[in-house]
Amino acid sequence: MFDMRRLRHALALAEHRNFARAASALHITQPALSRSIQTLEDGLGVRLFDRSPRDVEPTAFGELVLRHARGLELSARDLDRELQLARGLEVGTLNVGSGPWGAASMVGVTIGNLCRLYPQLRTRVLIAPWKELPARVRSREVDLMVADISEVHGQDDLEVTPLLPHRAFVVCRPGHPLTRQPAVAAADIFRFPLAGPHLPQHAAESMLRQAPAAVRAQAKTQGLLSVTCDSSSVLKAILANSDAISIMSVFMVMKELRDGDLAMIQGLDLGVQGRFGVTRLRGRSLSAPAAAFLRLLTEHDREIAAMEAALLDSGVAGVAQRGRRAPAPARKRPARPRAG
Repeated sequence: MFDMRRLRHALALAEHRNFARAASALHITQPALSRSIQTLEDGLGVRLFDRSPRDVEPTAFGELVLRHARGLELSARDLDRELQLARGLEVGTLNVGSGPWGAASMVGVTIGNLCRLYPQLRTRVLIAPWKELPARVRSREVDLMVADISEVHGQDDLEVTPLLPHRAFVVCRPGHPLTRQPAVAAADIFRFPLAGPHLPQHAAESMLRQAPAAVRAQAKTQGLLSVTCDSSSVLKAILANSDAISIMSVFMVMKELRDGDLAMIQGLDLGVQGRFGVTRLRGRSLSAPAAAFLRLLTEHDREIAAMEAALLDSGVAGVAQRGRRAPAPARKRPARPRAG
């Protein structure tokens, strides 16, 4: 009988290729990990890892054992999850993966609402580049993935629940040279550094179709972005302190637009939309917390779309476009006490 705990130790060692790093990830001591691996090797009668002063490499026997260990680990996770569902438990663990960009803005509010409904629920939110998340779904590391879905459509093992499309605009600092132009053409934006996360293919192609030939040629070798940044908070600071611009959906910068900290070129349509959605393994039953999360996220997405429309209709974005801060609401003066 295989010891799943020791197999997990072997999987961690294979991932980190270093006893110290693997032990830290497992929250055990390095000597305890060494003893565990040695016991596993003694029990199997083969050497699983070649050790060197610099790193650790699986042997041919090790690769064989690790391949089966990964399958056993996935089966163990599925068994535990199915047992919870069979018992009707709504108290358990929900693992949500999110891209660091627009999806992260949606997930925070939804997880907060979920905590109110399921106060005993343990929730783990993994923020990672959206390209890495499908693999996390397949490995059962996350139950649901909230991120750009344009490149996971059509993959037979994944099921996608699309969210509403969110139109993207050029965002920059107030007083940016683009905000002073009476009209801005698509070609104008390529005179400035373009900042953003790793772009989905559809977004990059939409922008390149409107770029000057020189920009398209340069993008083939150097990429489209001058500044690549997967953190929305860091990117906003970059925009506020430079002439860099970014392409963002309104809900990502709603507060900054209202406060006048960032500006938006509302009249320019680059044909870019945020295509967010929820992805999970096809045919895998939704737990009660996962179903609630999906429902709450869908409701929040509708609220976001309504707030975006209201902001655009209110003219606040237009004020920001002209490089002026939105006027602060007038403060009510306290009434003077009456004499006598």
